Amino acid sequence: MNTLYDLTGNWKTVYQLSTDGTIDPETIADTLDSINEAIEDKAIGYVKVWKQIEADADVIDAEIKRLTERRNSYNANVKQLKARLMQAMEETNNTKFKTPLFTISIQGNGGKQPMAIDEKKLQADAFKTVYLPDKDATYKRLQAGEKIVGAELLPRGKHIGVR
Repeated sequence: MNTLYDLTGNWKTVYQLSTDGTIDPETIADTLDSINEAIEDKAIGYVKVWKQIEADADVIDAEIKRLTERRNSYNANVKQLKARLMQAMEETNNTKFKTPLFTISIQGNGGKQPMAIDEKKLQADAFKTVYLPDKDATYKRLQAGEKIVGAELLPRGKHIGVR
């Protein structure tokens, strides 16, 4: 059974032979038609395989979603247990328990100290300046034919459509 690669190579070879005039045009047309039919059959097979792979990926996505929801539920339960324990320890003024299995204590958080910022009231020198390219304006200028150093329009990509 020929691969799509082999069929494409055969088609190119026959097409090149048709340009030198040494082979009967009807024979070339029949040969190209048979190769085209084989390529069409391969294309149908390719689409069937990729549709099955997409279906398999959808099943995996659904399982990922289910497991993510389950993990999030577990994490929410842990967070709630921690909050209840901390509340009970603070209300009873028990900041530390030492047992053979665990030492449980209330500790301060590390890292940077949290702060609150009201951007409307914040003084000007507390902001940093960030320069971002104006992509929409640059695109319009390039479309209009203007040359811009550091920017160019790229060719559009292609894809296979299946209905």
